[in-house]
Amino acid sequence: MKKIILLILLSNFVLAQQPDVEIRLVNSNVGSSITYNQNQVNEYTASNDSGINAILNSYGVRSYIIKGGHPYQPYSGRIISIAGVFPQQFVNDLLAYTSVVESARVSDKSYFSDALNIKLVNLNIGTPVGYNGNIVVTNNTSLNQIFQNYNVFYFTQLFPTSTSNVNLRIYTAVCNCNANSLKADLNNLISVIESTNNVGSTYLSNNQFEKSKTTISPNPFINVFSIETEEVIYKYSIFDSTGKQIVSTSNKNELDYQVSKLQTGFYILNLNFENGKSSNYKLVKK
Repeated sequence: MKKIILLILLSNFVLAQQPDVEIRLVNSNVGSSITYNQNQVNEYTASNDSGINAILNSYGVRSYIIKGGHPYQPYSGRIISIAGVFPQQFVNDLLAYTSVVESARVSDKSYFSDALNIKLVNLNIGTPVGYNGNIVVTNNTSLNQIFQNYNVFYFTQLFPTSTSNVNLRIYTAVCNCNANSLKADLNNLISVIESTNNVGSTYLSNNQFEKSKTTISPNPFINVFSIETEEVIYKYSIFDSTGKQIVSTSNKNELDYQVSKLQTGFYILNLNFENGKSSNYKLVKK
């Protein structure tokens, strides 16, 4: 019986993971994702670059999708998710294609491999004060050492206009590193760091949208919509059909104001919950 229970737990853990190889392109226009045979049985996504496609084909890859919503704006449109489990040589082959691929690492398709949301214990401890070269410097020596070790080059408040002490203590960090390794060290710095969460990604493909108890209505909408959920939402984000983030706020009234100004069309609503989960929902504005 114990063996059966253990197998069930392990199976649930494996199913909860969504492994991918995450790559960052040198240029968003070279190597980007396009759909072939759209709306046909043999539809698949690949790159607009023949060199990338040659690597994908040699490993039987059929899914090559833009990973939208990265918090560091210069990376917009440059992050790609290749879903699945692959040998290390696949990553090596991508890394060797330096004219198009800037970085490649094993990740999880639900999150970015190089970004974290970090909540400080105290609003005045661990705040950024400048840079040492390209590395962020804060007013805390211990945090500075971690940032130096993991090449953290971006560290900014997630909700800079908020009046809430809790929201003002949340920062987004981006590093030239594996975010999970950075997360482990930050979580050990309990005098400065209250909590850390991975930054969720957003996709345009149909199978990436959440089927949950959260209800968005009306949808399609004309000016505003309501959100009914059992979870506590701490961030609302809106992305356009290209994956570009156009709204980011922790205030529902501010969200309503922003969406009322949107043009007619298709959008993605990304909700970040206090329990660390992130979900995506299709929106249509009339």
